[in-house]
Amino acid sequence: MSPQIRERIDELIAAADVAADGPERAAATARLAELGVERLAIEPGTRFDPSRHRAVAVTPATAPAEENLVAAMIRPGWCHEGQILRYVEVRVQVPPAQCPAPGAS
Repeated sequence: MSPQIRERIDELIAAADVAADGPERAAATARLAELGVERLAIEPGTRFDPSRHRAVAVTPATAPAEENLVAAMIRPGWCHEGQILRYVEVRVQVPPAQCPAPGAS
């Protein structure tokens, strides 16, 4: 992919990120699809996969079976011809001991 095409794709992804749901986001997403860029999303309850997801937040799991499951998608990811351009950003459920104490930074 040429640097010019990559720059245009990055601009369209940024436009899709800031656009409200509706015609503006649909237009950016459609243009990305024309360029072969696919939006990546994930449903809560899906197993966290570091090859496709980036954990940007954690939340305590209420049971061991919930550990390493996605609690929420924060921001969608994007890929082009199988290459990740941006990982799906997610909040992951982890053992309570791995969560920061309230008010800690």
